[in-house]
Amino acid sequence: MKRSSVWLCSLLIYVAFPIVSHAGQLEEGIEAMKNGNYKSAYEKLYPLAEEGNAAAQDSIGTMLCEGLGVRMDEFLAVGWYEKSAAQGYAKAQYSLGIMYVNGRGVTKDRLKGISLISQAAQQGLVIAQQDAYDLYMELAKEDNAVASHNVGLMCLKGWAGEVNPYNCLSALETAAESGFAKSAAALAQIYSEGNYGIEPDEEKAAYWNDYVDNMPETAGME
Repeated sequence: MKRSSVWLCSLLIYVAFPIVSHAGQLEEGIEAMKNGNYKSAYEKLYPLAEEGNAAAQDSIGTMLCEGLGVRMDEFLAVGWYEKSAAQGYAKAQYSLGIMYVNGRGVTKDRLKGISLISQAAQQGLVIAQQDAYDLYMELAKEDNAVASHNVGLMCLKGWAGEVNPYNCLSALETAAESGFAKSAAALAQIYSEGNYGIEPDEEKAAYWNDYVDNMPETAGME
């Protein structure tokens, strides 16, 4: 990994996702966490978490995961992250994904962890986008065609940072040449429509369309 973020509990204390109720109490609890007043933070956030507030549930999970003002308990932390992630809260999806990738509080399951991190990434959480890209890159190095496909698309979407879009296509080409039909189809569409800043190229679009047509019917199945 290029960064250490996926080896730690998430310490992103606040992410600006919509909160439908108890905004004042939630903000006070979050502010108390940021200031290191964990006792006050826990007292304000725990009742909200029990009522189902996703942001509060995520924060309680982080406090338990890191032992911030409470006894560290990774198993309980996972429980709160799960409640929040089930509501689609991106930071909790990311935090829970980290737990699965590292086997903290749960049985280690790298693929499930990557899936959760990717869900958070799809919602625009930048750190999740970066980690999803890096984790799929690790799988791609193990000759995983699906991972190579995802690396290529994530790269084109900017999840790898500022990268020449033409450099992203190599991962899709690797997957396509391994027999992953979705990658060949994606390349054909990209070259046909000129997506992601790639210049349209009818010859290359035709090449990858023919590549798809000549693949066995089972190619690219996940």
